[in-house]
Amino acid sequence: PELRSLKLQYSNVDVRRPTPESTIGIRCLAGQLGMLPSLRELNLGSSRLSGNLRQILCDLQAPLESLELAFCSLLPADLAFL
Repeated sequence: PELRSLKLQYSNVDVRRPTPESTIGIRCLAGQLGMLPSLRELNLGSSRLSGNLRQILCDLQAPLESLELAFCSLLPADLAFL
């Protein structure tokens, strides 16, 4: 729970074609991130999370100081959320 920085680069989960399993995986990831109240830096570089940024970050307990999203193929909805 005291983790301040986390790198989750190069995810092989392709959420551009959602399946029930990928939807469950995204909710699980969001829930786990929500259990890290001290998290301030998150690197999701090269992850295939198009259109799911809100779902992934919705359970965070505090604002991030740094969010790395290089090569993530974000969609307009992701940018609007940010």
